[in-house]
Amino acid sequence: MRLWLLPFVLLCLLSTSCSYQVVAPSSPPISEPKRLSLVQAHLLLGQWVLAKKQLDKIDVSYQERDYWRLLGLYWLSVEQYSKALLVYVEALQKYPDDDFIWNNYGVLLGLKKHWKEACDAFQKADEKGFSKRQSVQINLSRCAIRQNHVNLAAIYLKQAKEIADLPLIGLMTELNLVLIHGSNNKARLIFNNIQADKQIARGSVHFDEYNCLSWHLIARETDPTLYSSASNFTCLNGSRY
Repeated sequence: MRLWLLPFVLLCLLSTSCSYQVVAPSSPPISEPKRLSLVQAHLLLGQWVLAKKQLDKIDVSYQERDYWRLLGLYWLSVEQYSKALLVYVEALQKYPDDDFIWNNYGVLLGLKKHWKEACDAFQKADEKGFSKRQSVQINLSRCAIRQNHVNLAAIYLKQAKEIADLPLIGLMTELNLVLIHGSNNKARLIFNNIQADKQIARGSVHFDEYNCLSWHLIARETDPTLYSSASNFTCLNGSRY
């Protein structure tokens, strides 16, 4: 090739390469069911901003039962209780037989210290569910403790334990019951299980209840004669529900 043609060839090659630049393929659109799954994952991980971002993108035609469940749970999680209340009222108008929505509505009412209404909502959740939901049984047990129905509380908690191992709130509910019955040795065993997750307990919304249970257990172990029988003691006062 003659040298005087070289610049011309290079210019042509450069022009050609610019004309055929590789374009990154666009991401495929996210389906609405997939977007709802992302919202659920973000809520479980405490990623509130990401959860809300995906909720806002849900098409109106897909704003059905799962959408309303997650929307209510989002506002409940970020402690925007007035907005959560509006969501749950509308959700229950749309899905009056949904046990998940009734249960979380009860949690919201408990947060607002409307105990009777909260327990009524948990009862509806229990009646309308196709199967027993552990969180509902735990909530009903706590309601029964508040109403001094200790035997009924034990029945609900037993049902909760049959479904799965008790979470932190379930263990603290059980410890409340055991202390009411005056069973200090059993109370210590349960408290040791709670202490295994004490960092979770200390960082939870049930921190005051955890401290109350700890104080009462130590007091009973220090002087068993003062707490040798059952009592109407409870550490639920001030708790969420």
